[in-house]
Amino acid sequence: MEEALLDKLARVLVETGVNLQKGQYLLLQTSTDSLDLARKVTEHAFRLGAKDVEVIIEDPEIKKIRGLYGDKDTLAIMPEAKKNYLDYYLNQDCCQMGIMSSRPSGMEGVSTENALAIAKADNDLRNVIRKHIHAGTLQWTGTVYANVDWAKKVFSEYPEDVALTKLEEALGKMMRLDDDDPVKAWDKHCEEMSKVSAKLNEYDFASLHIETELGTDITLPLVDGHIWTSAADMGESLTRVPYVANMPTEEVFTDPHRDLANGIAYASYPLMMSGKLVKDFWIRFENGLAIECGASENLECLQAALFKDDNTRRLGEVALVSKRSPITMMNRIFYNGLIDENAASHLAFGQSFSSNIRNGTRMSEEELVAHGVNVASCHNDFMIGTPKMKVTGIRKDGTVIKVMEEGDFVL
Repeated sequence: MEEALLDKLARVLVETGVNLQKGQYLLLQTSTDSLDLARKVTEHAFRLGAKDVEVIIEDPEIKKIRGLYGDKDTLAIMPEAKKNYLDYYLNQDCCQMGIMSSRPSGMEGVSTENALAIAKADNDLRNVIRKHIHAGTLQWTGTVYANVDWAKKVFSEYPEDVALTKLEEALGKMMRLDDDDPVKAWDKHCEEMSKVSAKLNEYDFASLHIETELGTDITLPLVDGHIWTSAADMGESLTRVPYVANMPTEEVFTDPHRDLANGIAYASYPLMMSGKLVKDFWIRFENGLAIECGASENLECLQAALFKDDNTRRLGEVALVSKRSPITMMNRIFYNGLIDENAASHLAFGQSFSSNIRNGTRMSEEELVAHGVNVASCHNDFMIGTPKMKVTGIRKDGTVIKVMEEGDFVL
């Protein structure tokens, strides 16, 4: 990426994403694919007065080699020392940023068993961070950075160098780097998202009914006291300053009731799971539980995540995204969960957000479950939004309100 754009990107991630304050630590997790950006982020953090920047670097090539030759039982273990290392910083006055490495061919040739084992260990480490996220005490953000492997998958019709430039340009547009002042552009974008979530909160829906031309037909009762939020207004968050949890972001989201979802959801985008691409999949729910699923490719990866236990079989998030999202309008599948979830409305099975229910961040896990909020060891988003998507909201008095028609908000 060009130096000027790289500098803009780092600035907006530090100032708007984690919203780092003077004297705070920054815990930065990155990959060898993203070192250029990591260095710029570190520089900007210190310029803003960071106490220190602790950087954790992972190499996707080494990860693949471990998958090819390692023992699955060993690969599945996440040492307590690594968890404690993360937890030490997260218990300080700390922000956390993850720069994700997206490599669609990253686990090619690795057995499904070993890929699942590595995914389990990674999720165990991620749960250390999730603990602080769901307590509402952590300023954090996640983002992505372009690499050749990813570019070749997304822009396969172009030569390698052109594909990389195209991907960098697309990510720059999503991150509003084409604006003279991307921080101000993000402030305006956050205000617009907050208006949508505020309108949804006014209705205080009892449930949503979602239908698409792919066959999705699902009713989602919402937890009582739920809060619609966006990455710009994190509900019951206890952080001392606002932050933007994912960048880019185009969604408003809340907690469905863990015990009451009924119907079927068809994925509108493929999903990378355990380093494998799961395609053309669907999940059926009865009384809150996923009871069956199907896929045309890598079904076992979906099953391993979904049927891990009873809590992972339950929904933890419903998110709405307009088809006018700038990412949607690029008319590309990016084969990356963070990007694609902001191109299409989506659901997630697994962990809910305690900040999406009134007083949720002050509740114990038992209290959250009693209120219908799901507590689980993972959180997996999958996209269901389509150009013809229809969403209706049912209020507690039975009034039916159109929320989305033809894939767009009509509130």
